[in-house]
Amino acid sequence: MTGQARLSIAIDAAGTDGGFDVIVDAIKQTLARQPELSAKVLAEASTAGHLASRLSDRAVDIIPCDLALPADMNAAGAIRRGRGSTMWRALEMVKEGEADAVVSGGSTGALMALSRHLLGTLPGVERPALMAAIPSLGRPVWMLDLGANLHVDARRLLEFAQLGNVACTVIEGEKPRIGLLNVGTEPGKGPDVIREAARLIDEDSSLDYAGFIEADQVFTGRVDLVVCDGFAGNVLLKSAEGSVKLLFSRIKSTFQGSLCGWMAKGRLKGLHDSLEPARHNGAPMLGVRGTVIKSHGGTCARGFARALELAALQVKGDMISRLEQQLLSSY
Repeated sequence: MTGQARLSIAIDAAGTDGGFDVIVDAIKQTLARQPELSAKVLAEASTAGHLASRLSDRAVDIIPCDLALPADMNAAGAIRRGRGSTMWRALEMVKEGEADAVVSGGSTGALMALSRHLLGTLPGVERPALMAAIPSLGRPVWMLDLGANLHVDARRLLEFAQLGNVACTVIEGEKPRIGLLNVGTEPGKGPDVIREAARLIDEDSSLDYAGFIEADQVFTGRVDLVVCDGFAGNVLLKSAEGSVKLLFSRIKSTFQGSLCGWMAKGRLKGLHDSLEPARHNGAPMLGVRGTVIKSHGGTCARGFARALELAALQVKGDMISRLEQQLLSSY
């Protein structure tokens, strides 16, 4: 953390579907709960004044920027044309020690590329990995990678396990049980790369490896961290989100206007809150030299506030230094 009086989070105000309403409400929620935080909000110059009028708090600085990157901006385009953008400047502030963390709801590809370009990566990390939480029968289960690395070798899956191990320890306060996503739990199941990754992860004494885990077992809470390549992780995450939406759509259509629905309203709201994606919003970008949190572009204020609080938690837990130590010890 920098030597500032407050822990400072740089917020890319572009990229959220809900616009400034989401950003403003999330910042107010977060500062009310954690007054030791401060926010540096990066917005296009044409809109910075309007944003400043809605966030008149001494803990908030509005910083005008030349442009905002479009949601469909790819990695190459971000590096070529991103200088002066809200995302670029937010990451630059972390690099220069003006902020402790970045939260952005913008393009994942652009954020990944600019994070690598401006902050660099930790020892041995070729490409950072995205990690996020999904609901289970117990506490949330963390999973990586979620789409940043579609095709990986066994060594890279070991690296994901090591990164996730440290991140989960910081976030949850205890060492996670780690499962490797596969098409079966038997030792001989799955492609060669998965079986080789299992051998490497099992040999690392710093990791609590629980073996292979199938997709349906992820939600039982049998493990705390699921390791997989970005293709499988993204498919599993989107399938889980779609299943939750389907579930509540069916519940609503079945019980709406009925006596049973009215009587169960409180319990159904509690169930909805426990499974709502906003409760688990915020994907740490593990492997870059700085705390970077990717927020879902379509999240609500509650979800964006969750991403801000996750950023603060990682900084307070000194996660970047701990990740570097873990990686250096494995070489």
